Amino acid sequence: MFSKLGFPISGLLFLMLTLSGCAEGGREYGKSPDHTNFGAPVDKSTESERAYQTQQLSGPVSHNNTSLAYNQFLSNQLNAMNGVNTAIVMTTDKNAYVALMIDSSATGTKGTTKETNNQGTNKGFYNDSAPHDDYLPSNDLNNGYNSYETAVHHDLLSHRFKQAMAEKIRLLQPNVMDVYISANRDFLNKMNSYAQESWKGNSLMPLLTDFNKTVEHVFGTAQVLPHR
Repeated sequence: MFSKLGFPISGLLFLMLTLSGCAEGGREYGKSPDHTNFGAPVDKSTESERAYQTQQLSGPVSHNNTSLAYNQFLSNQLNAMNGVNTAIVMTTDKNAYVALMIDSSATGTKGTTKETNNQGTNKGFYNDSAPHDDYLPSNDLNNGYNSYETAVHHDLLSHRFKQAMAEKIRLLQPNVMDVYISANRDFLNKMNSYAQESWKGNSLMPLLTDFNKTVEHVFGTAQVLPHR
């Protein structure tokens, strides 16, 4: 017998069971469902399986990267995710570093504190604190006004949000040893300036020393405690 779609009934049942099994699959990297709500509590039993800042779970780390490049492909892939407005991904010889802005296409991405002042939008101003000044440096994506949301510290981003991004990176680039993710405004603007250099066709290697100092400052080197 055949279904209305032209599949044999037995084949259609097999397809349905296969899809059902995929939906209930394990915690392999890249297999997490596409959520729009990242605010669920952390499952402590799976904390050791997290896909970001993994090395800092076991001890201090070093950000002594020896190569640096802007990764347009990974940036595009994260840009398409729920909750992400803009993602800039830098890859080194061993790690991936993500700078991002957050939008309202998902919930539970960060704490409730708002860092971006969009009050001027309701009044027809770009900058609510300086209504007659709409200047924004060309390297900056976000100056705290009339823009998308940021988070001063990476710990303010929810575990499930960071996990989903890190899993996607590891799925698409399996040789990545660790993933670091931040929505810090200064970090975002600096990584945007790096991306602009790459778009001009310039090597980022002259910026490597500055980059290593920056990511060490943003993410630290000390061992991190599991989420409570």
